[in-house]
Amino acid sequence: MDSSFLKALAQARPDPGGGAAAAHGAALGVALLEKVVRLEQLRQRAGGSASFPWDDLLRRVGQVAGALARLQKEDIQAYFNLVEARGSGDPAIMAAALEEAIGCPLRIMQQTQAAMALISQGGARCKRHLVSDLLVACELLGAAFRGANHIARANLLFMTRNPRRVVWAEDLTHTLKAAEALLLQVMAELLERQTCH
Repeated sequence: MDSSFLKALAQARPDPGGGAAAAHGAALGVALLEKVVRLEQLRQRAGGSASFPWDDLLRRVGQVAGALARLQKEDIQAYFNLVEARGSGDPAIMAAALEEAIGCPLRIMQQTQAAMALISQGGARCKRHLVSDLLVACELLGAAFRGANHIARANLLFMTRNPRRVVWAEDLTHTLKAAEALLLQVMAELLERQTCH
């Protein structure tokens, strides 16, 4: 996570914007999860319990991290495509650009769900002093999926007189509700682990 993205985000220009920022925030949460998994790997190799597949969990965490990095770039491209489509005056080009401008943040939301599921798995087995890092990861992921939802819904407003608008709205609502429910569940699990003696 170098600071070049943050410097670009702070500039007085439209790109990168909120969708890419949401993906970046989710990536921060996933990086914290990766740290916890790597610490547990080291502990396991030093003679700790070998009953949990930390190596496999790390592989799956890496897949989510890679997907979020791609989505951060895709969101910037989707914005460019949307600007060009609006200027083209072609309804078909505009419809395709809107599909991507809504679909990309929706996929960011879905990746945050995948990350939260992995946090649940790791959080159930990691050392208790690492749970607070996973709680921070959850907070970042919550902000990320809510932020991505805002971006997708802002783009949805441009989808006038298109029957796909209802489908996208339903997908976004369903995904948001599922992500909120999963976040509450995972945080409750972590808080219980953190407070039990």
